[in-house]
Amino acid sequence: MINFPQNSNNHLNEPASDLHIQETEPQLNMVLPHAYKTLLKQTNGCSIGGDVLLYGTEDIAERNATWEVYQYASSYVAIGDDGGGQVFLMRLAEEEKKVWIVDAGVMDPQHAELMTGNLLKWVSEGCIIE
Repeated sequence: MINFPQNSNNHLNEPASDLHIQETEPQLNMVLPHAYKTLLKQTNGCSIGGDVLLYGTEDIAERNATWEVYQYASSYVAIGDDGGGQVFLMRLAEEEKKVWIVDAGVMDPQHAELMTGNLLKWVSEGCIIE
C-alpha cells in the first residue's frame, strides 16, 4: 500500500482493476512493470503536487503514441510527465522499479537521467523532482 502524501494539490483517481490493466497492455503491445501495475491498483492515474502527472490506463496508450515512445525509446514506457516537457520512463522489465526523466523533444534513453530507483517510494515521498 502506498501512503500518498497529504497535499491539497494531489488528485488521485479510483484504483484500476486487474481487467483495466489486462485490457491496456495489449493496446500498448507490452507487459507493464510490476511496480507500475501496483501503483495503478491504488490510483488509476494521479496528479502529485500539481507538478507530476502519472498516467492511468485510460490515457497511457495515447500519451505513449503522442510522445512517440515506440519509435525513440522502444524498450521503455512513458508513465507520466511534469507538464513542462519532461517525460517519466520505465524500462519494460517486469521487476523494473527505476524511473528515468527525459526531455520530450529528445525522447532518447541515452539522454535520460535517473529520477528514482524505486517508483513506489518516490510516489509515497511526493514525486520530488530535483
